[in-house]
Amino acid sequence: MNAGEMNVTGQWDGQFSYPRMLPPEFFSASLFETAGAIGGTVTERAASGEAGAECFVSTVRGVRHAGEVRFTKTYEGGPRRHVVLYAGRLSADGTEIEGTWRIEGSWSGRFLMIRKDGGAAVTVQREAVASL
Repeated sequence: MNAGEMNVTGQWDGQFSYPRMLPPEFFSASLFETAGAIGGTVTERAASGEAGAECFVSTVRGVRHAGEVRFTKTYEGGPRRHVVLYAGRLSADGTEIEGTWRIEGSWSGRFLMIRKDGGAAVTVQREAVASL
């Protein structure tokens, strides 16, 4: 896929790691892109901690410039009230976004998103979230 054809619109499955010994968390994202501007939603379920198996919904706003993708994830209500900054790279074939996330003045880690194929979930088949 060349830079002129790149677009992140679609459904994505992903995971992000924590900088400590906590298990990775998995999420689903629904993104849309228009002229390089990105918007959408992320749904995730906490794997551990005080939140247990609680479900969280957040909004996404960001940009894509060529293969570079940057967005801000803002949680909507609930115990998570922080903003998470994501910076990643869209793969040449447009099927993955991999990079880092950070919470200002707090934690950071790695993430991987894999585009769903025709509405069927793509299984994350490789280790994607090595700790920083």
